[in-house]
Amino acid sequence: MKTDSIIVYESIYNGNTEKLARVMAHTLGCRFIKAQEALDMDLSHYETIGFGSGIYFGSHHPAVFEVVKKLDNSQQDVFIFSSRGAPVLGKYHSPIKELLVKKGKKIVGEFSVRGYDETGPWVIIGGGNVGKPNESDLKKASKFVQNCFPKYCMPDYYKQVTTKLPVKEGFVNTYTLNSNETPVVLKGDFVTINQSACLGCGKCIKVCPLSVIELVDHKAVPQTELDCTLCRLCEAACTERAISLHYTWTDSIKVAIRHGKRRSL
Repeated sequence: MKTDSIIVYESIYNGNTEKLARVMAHTLGCRFIKAQEALDMDLSHYETIGFGSGIYFGSHHPAVFEVVKKLDNSQQDVFIFSSRGAPVLGKYHSPIKELLVKKGKKIVGEFSVRGYDETGPWVIIGGGNVGKPNESDLKKASKFVQNCFPKYCMPDYYKQVTTKLPVKEGFVNTYTLNSNETPVVLKGDFVTINQSACLGCGKCIKVCPLSVIELVDHKAVPQTELDCTLCRLCEAACTERAISLHYTWTDSIKVAIRHGKRRSL
């Protein structure tokens, strides 16, 4: 878990912004904390801070503003994100941008998506922006921080493997490559686990609904990756970002065929 970046957020309604904060934090390998917790912390030693919330009456949540007001005037990179009910962003970020600039912060980027809204006139039709932010929005959020802060992002080493082996039942493929003269060992294809980054904490094993992953010599190994349903729970649970999933559209169809007759976990 990196300690040079952190995300401060507030998400009080439908969890729209929390979804963004979670995927951004996973991509950067950093913590994401509520504004109230941030108020009790010294944020001056972080190189980069993300600030986000839903948009309430035209601006970010007041708790996020309180965190920004508490910042000192040291040089830091910041980014702003939000979820909103309106179809276009407009000037909703302007108030917090102005405050951050006054604090001497460098605004590296901004990101916003529509979020599910069930207030005001939306209650008549069961809510607006139903299902937002969706999977596509979350991928865009991840891509946003990758583009802004590539130095924090864990590369997908599996994409660097030139010759990939066929995936066989009961067998785990192993790949070894060098990154800046440091050996990186990968196990698995659909579920690829970076053995060099894995801490053997077992969090991925606890969340996997089909027991795809086991600990072998204190490292997580995808022993039955053909059983993987591509739920990504293991990927989200890994604080070291040692797990990545790789599949094609055809592979996803094979998942449905493989588990077609299953009636329970």
